[in-house]
Amino acid sequence: MSFNKEITTIAEASLPIGEQWSIRRCRLSSDTPGPRICITSGIHGDEMLGQLILYTLSRTIQEQPEFLTGTVDLYPMLNPLGLDLNDRMVPSNPRLDMNRAFPGSPDGTPLETMCWHILHDVEDADLILDIHASTNDKNELFEVRIHYPSHKDQIPKAMPLCPDVIWIYPDKPSFDSSLTGSLSRQGRDAFILEIDTRSFLPETDCDRVVSGILSKMCDLGIWHDPARIRTPAHPVPILHSGVDIARITCEHSGLYLPVHHLGETVQAGEILGHIVSAMEGTALETIFAPCRGLIFTQRACSAVYPGTLLARIQKEAAI
Repeated sequence: MSFNKEITTIAEASLPIGEQWSIRRCRLSSDTPGPRICITSGIHGDEMLGQLILYTLSRTIQEQPEFLTGTVDLYPMLNPLGLDLNDRMVPSNPRLDMNRAFPGSPDGTPLETMCWHILHDVEDADLILDIHASTNDKNELFEVRIHYPSHKDQIPKAMPLCPDVIWIYPDKPSFDSSLTGSLSRQGRDAFILEIDTRSFLPETDCDRVVSGILSKMCDLGIWHDPARIRTPAHPVPILHSGVDIARITCEHSGLYLPVHHLGETVQAGEILGHIVSAMEGTALETIFAPCRGLIFTQRACSAVYPGTLLARIQKEAAI
């Protein structure tokens, strides 16, 4: 059985000042037919961890090609212009969020055209995973995010990824216009994978996700290494937005100083952190946990404003 590696440009668009926007795909495949998995990253240009995850996954597959049956398509940089500038958005005028432009259009703007090509290149895959890291000042445990309309069928399919939580996203227009939402609307199995613990050793986060992906590839019959088959060490919490999640925000502007760490369980009424003023040298607000539960999103030491999300807690009822 032979192994194939092919790098292809799947979409191009001309931009002002002679710039070219190109999206490339690396296909790793065996001669033996099998399922197809597509893994995308870099849709937000300030999320770098996906590059390390896809690099590590690609190296693992290329070092052990005898375990591969089928096709693994890797799309490391959907927004290469933003990635070059470490900018979340597509650097256009105005700046636009690529993950709010799907399904796109073959005859639309450059952004709409690129989204249309991406969607059509992955739409016949058996599974599509879209890898995200958190924003620069927010930490996330390893989460699988699923679209609500198809969540009953997709939850069992997400379990082999062994995340910390599975989050059922509400059915709303902003999610429908994402890559995962558009694919889910078409009846495809598509998940968002999100993790970023702001570790000095990002390889730790990377290895968790790669291990989960290889476990899922075993489940699909694409990868045949028994050592990679995993099951969750603990029951994976299933969270519904607005029901199982407490969203903690602040009322004052200042610097947020968290007290607890990501992944800790807190009690109702415990102090989560403080909003302080460097100018006045005083604490402006103390933030309390509204319920008992797991902190799975945590704002880092950063500037905040009234209404800023500070943390998300998995409510005790969902444990």
